[in-house]
Amino acid sequence: MKKRHLGIAALGTVVVVGAVIPIGHAAGLRLNFTHSAPTGLWRVQALDMATLKRGELVEVCPPVRPIVQLMADRGYLEPGDCAGTHAGTLLKPVAAIAGDRVRIQPGRPAMVNGRILPNTQAIETIPAWAEGSYIVAPGQVWLFSTYSARSFDSRYFGPVDVASSVRGRATPVLIRGDAADMTLIAERSNR
Repeated sequence: MKKRHLGIAALGTVVVVGAVIPIGHAAGLRLNFTHSAPTGLWRVQALDMATLKRGELVEVCPPVRPIVQLMADRGYLEPGDCAGTHAGTLLKPVAAIAGDRVRIQPGRPAMVNGRILPNTQAIETIPAWAEGSYIVAPGQVWLFSTYSARSFDSRYFGPVDVASSVRGRATPVLIRGDAADMTLIAERSNR
């Protein structure tokens, strides 16, 4: 009889969790376990793309690029509903907006408007975005996480089209670590 009760309890737990996850996702709740932002629960809300600014954390579909497809195929990116890659969305800080100058150099951190962004040097074993100096085009952003040197962001996949890739603004609900960590992301991006 005990085994039957345990089986019913386990099935009930699976049903509840199976219902809560889609409801939470529809409500904009996201769990982050990546290197781009503190681990924890985030809420994604609609964002007026015209007001997008440096330092904001956004939910974004990675752009359709060979490096993104390679990372998705190798299982480094979660599967999801992003068109063209079938990768899941990412939480990334906006580091450069239209009119900003982005500088990419091998073996060096990325620069925005002449300021170094800490922790943005590409890992040698992953192909980086082409070396050069870029002016961010209208309707595009560059996403760099200074939170972790292991982030998969614009240092590898370059600029992102706002209209087709950015899904909304992400704000922390319950995160592991110090909330000041996110402030540092915004401060580093706005300097």
